[in-house]
This record gives sequence, structure tokens and C-alpha cells, in this order.
Amino acid sequence: MSKKTAVAALLLLVACGETKAPPIHGDYAAAKITDRVYVIHGPLGMPSQENQGFANNPAFVLTSAGVVVIDPGSSVQVGEMVLDKIAAVTGAPVIAVFNTHIHGDHWLGNQAIKHAFPKAVIYAHPKMIEQARAGAGAGWVNILDTMTAGATRGTVARPPDLGVGAGAGEALKLHNLRFRIYHNDRAHTDTDIMIEVVEEGVLFLGDNGLNRVLRRMDDGNLKGQLAALDAALASKARHFVPGHGQSGGRAIVVGYRNFLTALRAAVKKYHDRGLGDYEMKDQVIRELAAYKDWKNFNDVIGRTIGVVYLQIESEAF
Repeated sequence: MSKKTAVAALLLLVACGETKAPPIHGDYAAAKITDRVYVIHGPLGMPSQENQGFANNPAFVLTSAGVVVIDPGSSVQVGEMVLDKIAAVTGAPVIAVFNTHIHGDHWLGNQAIKHAFPKAVIYAHPKMIEQARAGAGAGWVNILDTMTAGATRGTVARPPDLGVGAGAGEALKLHNLRFRIYHNDRAHTDTDIMIEVVEEGVLFLGDNGLNRVLRRMDDGNLKGQLAALDAALASKARHFVPGHGQSGGRAIVVGYRNFLTALRAAVKKYHDRGLGDYEMKDQVIRELAAYKDWKNFNDVIGRTIGVVYLQIESEAF
């Protein structure tokens, strides 16, 4: 752990009393995607005691004047781990953070970043900021504490500072790099932004795009998610960073889009034949056999069929 991160962690420990959980103990590398972009690929499972709640892909981008962090993770512990990885690459300060959406496994690490670098500006969609301040942040702290049996203890929700993505084609220039923001109403959630680092040809998908792993879709809209993936494919990006799973080229976006398309087609087919969501489950799963080895498939597919079924039902009205 770097000296700066260690001092920040000690101060946070004092602030949190004796209830703060231990640091992240796994050995997670910061993979170099381009000369200026690094991604820490997290475990593929759901947040748990075993992975200490670390289950997303935090990333950082080196600008000419400092570091920009994308999705610093689910807890103060993950945020501190991210800071440690940054310190191993550069001594530059963190100047900004982007949060891709409201789900706490992606942004509760804000606490550690803001503690170490109080001047860093945290950006997110305005709807995310509104929801985080209205209680969703505290709710996610409790959810993750429960899921991990206390491994995220000491985490406090630190909502973003400024809204981005409300206007079409918005781009922020942070010193020598442009960060283009994509938002299309409701995709994985109604708070999603995707972030393209234009000069690096890198697009951060958030949970609009996953690679060989599934997550719950309760807060989203499948058609909107397909539209988001189409926007990603229409970009000039060459490197794509999913919310979960390994980074890669266009193939990972196409692969997840193919899954969503097959899922919707199967649910609609059996819906049109008059089957209820619980009645069609086995048939839909058979039609999705190509994806059965994706992480979390068995855990979430039943619920996901129900979510998509209700969306198809609503389209009839």
C-alpha cells in the first residue's frame, strides 16, 4: 500500500471507529488497455464475503494534469485498493471521477477517493445524483454490508457532485483528453452513462455491456439496453470496458447484444403462444443454451425472464 493511501486509510479508520472492515486482500492487477487507460478487472461473482464486495471493473485514465477514475467500486476498501493501484503507476492526483450508474457496487468507492483527494470532482447522470441523495446511496451501503457479511463495513455513501449526460453528445475536456458521454433514457437503469475517452479509443460501457457474465436487469429496459449497445458500436472506439468481465474489442459488445436479442426473441415467442413467464422458463433456457456457461446464468436467468416478460406485456398497451 502506498504511503498516501496508508495515511488516508488510517484517517478513515479513526473516523469509522473500530467497525471498519479489513482492506481488500486479493491480488488484482491494473491491466494496461492503452498508454493512458488502466482497468482493474474484478471477480465475476456477485458481491460476497469471499470477494469482500469487489465485483466490478474500476478503471483510471491518465490525463496531462491528473488521474480520472471510472467506477471506483463497492466500498471504501475497494476505493483504497484503486488508489493504491494508481499510486503504483503515477504520483499524479485524482482530479475527477465518473460513476456509470446508481448500483452501489460501482460507486461507493467514491468515499476513499474524495477522502484522499477532496478537490476531485465526481460526475454522474443527474438522475443518479438525485437518487443517491434521496436514500439509494444509504440503501446500497446496507445491501452490500449484508451481501458481504460486513466486509464493506465502514463505507459511507458519497454521492457525485455534478451531473453529466443530460444533453445529447455532451463531452467534457479534462486537460488533454475528451470524455464523451452517452445516455439514452433507460438501459440497464435510468441513470446510466457510458464514457468514451475519445483520444484513446476506449469506451466504458458500465453495466449496459457485460462480457460472459450476467447481472440482474430489474431496473432496466431491454430495448433501451440494445439501443445503448448500438450507440457503442456506432462509436469510433476500439477498446470496450464492460461493467463486469474482461475488456476487449467490438466482439464483446456484439456478444452481449446477441444474448439480449436471443433472450427477447425467446420470451416473446412463448409469450405470443400464451405461456406465462413461469411456464416458459425451461423452454427459454433451452433456447439460450449457448450462454449457459456465462457466470451467474443459473442465478439470474429465471428472474430475468420474468422482467423481460413484463416489458413485452407492457408493449401491448
